[in-house]
Amino acid sequence: MNKSENTLLLLEAALERISQGKPKRILATRKLSVRAVEEEANLGNGSCYYYPDFVDKVKHVKVDIAEAKGEYVQPEIQSVRAKLNEQKRIKQNYKEKYEAAREQLASFAAAQHHLNDKLVQAVAKIDDLEFENANLKEKITELQRSKVVLIK
Repeated sequence: MNKSENTLLLLEAALERISQGKPKRILATRKLSVRAVEEEANLGNGSCYYYPDFVDKVKHVKVDIAEAKGEYVQPEIQSVRAKLNEQKRIKQNYKEKYEAAREQLASFAAAQHHLNDKLVQAVAKIDDLEFENANLKEKITELQRSKVVLIK
């Protein structure tokens, strides 16, 4: 046997011990995963991934164990789709909130512009009235001075 076959045998034995609930190197309460099988087989991280068929076997055993416990395990594609749909929903929610805030900001900006325009008009009107008031005061003083007669 070559090294590759020996490694695969170690992984198979480790998977069998874990599935029976009698592991030697890991806790029996630990969830089944590729990494758990690698640790049980006393191999390095990522050793299983040289054997894609074995990785699929670990996934199937994991599903079988979950079904034996009465749990439903979604296939990976369904769980990924569910996450994607959730992300789309969250993104749409944020987009709607963003659009609402943007519309509100535009409304505030329009109101601010309108108020600023009214303020400029009011200031211009005040300046005109103050100028007219000053002119009228000058006319009144001239009229009062013209009524003044010289006493001899």
